[in-house]
Amino acid sequence: MSGEMLQIRDISEMPLVSREAPAPVQGAPAAALVSLGCAKNTVDSEIMLAALVRAGYRLVADAREARVAIVNTCGFIEDAKRESVDAILDLARLKEEGPLESLVVAGCLAERYRGELAQSLPEVDLFLGTREYDRIAELLAEAPGGAPPAREAFSDTLMDYSRRLPRLLSEPGPSAYLKVAEGCSRPCTFCVIPRFRGRFRSRPAEHITEEAEALAAAGVREVNLLAQEITSYGTDLGGDLSLAGLLERLNEVEGLRWIRILYNYPRGVTGELLDAIRDLPKVVEYIDMPLQHIATSVLTAMRRGIDEAGTRALIERMRRRVPGCALRTTMLVGFPGESEEDFNALLNFTAEVRFTRLGAFAFSPEDGSIAARLPDPVPREIARERLARLLALQEGIQADANEALIGGRTEVLVEGMTAEGLLRGRTRHQAPEVDGEVFLHETDAAPGDFIDCEIMDTDGVDLVARGV
Repeated sequence: MSGEMLQIRDISEMPLVSREAPAPVQGAPAAALVSLGCAKNTVDSEIMLAALVRAGYRLVADAREARVAIVNTCGFIEDAKRESVDAILDLARLKEEGPLESLVVAGCLAERYRGELAQSLPEVDLFLGTREYDRIAELLAEAPGGAPPAREAFSDTLMDYSRRLPRLLSEPGPSAYLKVAEGCSRPCTFCVIPRFRGRFRSRPAEHITEEAEALAAAGVREVNLLAQEITSYGTDLGGDLSLAGLLERLNEVEGLRWIRILYNYPRGVTGELLDAIRDLPKVVEYIDMPLQHIATSVLTAMRRGIDEAGTRALIERMRRRVPGCALRTTMLVGFPGESEEDFNALLNFTAEVRFTRLGAFAFSPEDGSIAARLPDPVPREIARERLARLLALQEGIQADANEALIGGRTEVLVEGMTAEGLLRGRTRHQAPEVDGEVFLHETDAAPGDFIDCEIMDTDGVDLVARGV
């Protein structure tokens, strides 16, 4: 809304976490938001939604009904960048044809390519970096005549988490994400996230705890803790606070039942952390730890700070210290210099370890990354063929693991209902969005309930169960 400042509501009138926006004032301009990419983007989008509501906007789901449309973009890999650009172009066409007046591009792509995008997409009225989400309404009002304001493309300052940053939850279920840190200081050669998310910076523990309490008060029963690499939590704050110490605080939050930790860095998985996962009743036995590879030569070129022997010892230690834990990982194939021998080592390692879940990607040379300049690139067709072989192997491992669950019992968090009228939920060993679901037959329960179930069958990555 170029040049138009709306009535800003007193932030004290808004709870820290809301499920529904307050009734808008009559004639309030409509805003629509499209959120792409990872769960961290979801949290950022929820901060923007709350900021827009606070400024007097009315939220709509359909951009064709909006005067302002926002795309929260992802800029991590090529496919994600392409999806973001396509979404921007779709909204730009709406701006030409319909009531849409202002188009905002936010997030990682805007931070990373702000200058280039401003030249190639004149239809965009505002580019919003990764540190300005809470200021979206203010910056929209400042945008002069449709042109993006002159702003630096990168600012290494954390969005001010020392004050209240209300969120408007975008999903109705009993699970929510909770960001505990921003940025990354690891030197991985394939990644450019530190260039546009900045160095690693932890949120104060008291603010994380306050937000967890607010989420629980809003009906959330499971929180999924997020950071680019969460095991560094607290290392930049001074004192002796660690991720394990934060988990101890969150374990005391009344109303929460499950606490899940996402994106652990291998070298940061300490004995103290493993003991917290094992001993704290609300922390689920689930370790998401992207390993990227097993061949020492590839890990060295990636600058992962660990070799094959260290990786094997870590997995053995995790399984010994946290019996029955689910281990999820991510692998990167086709990295420059990866030989057929290296890839076969990865296949053999995957077959031997039998990860609970495994995701994989083919290497994409990211602009500005060290890996993009490394010699001996793996041809794209070979990288894709290797990716298909790895995923096929894991598909078989996953099928065997699911078959072994049939007849057993497990606790399920009920999340909602399918279009066919079946209740759906997840077990402690299934993270939201990435690990499949449980479909419940002959079960009387409501979203947010925890019920004991018997596993009856499998359906791909999903499970079929009934209450007992």
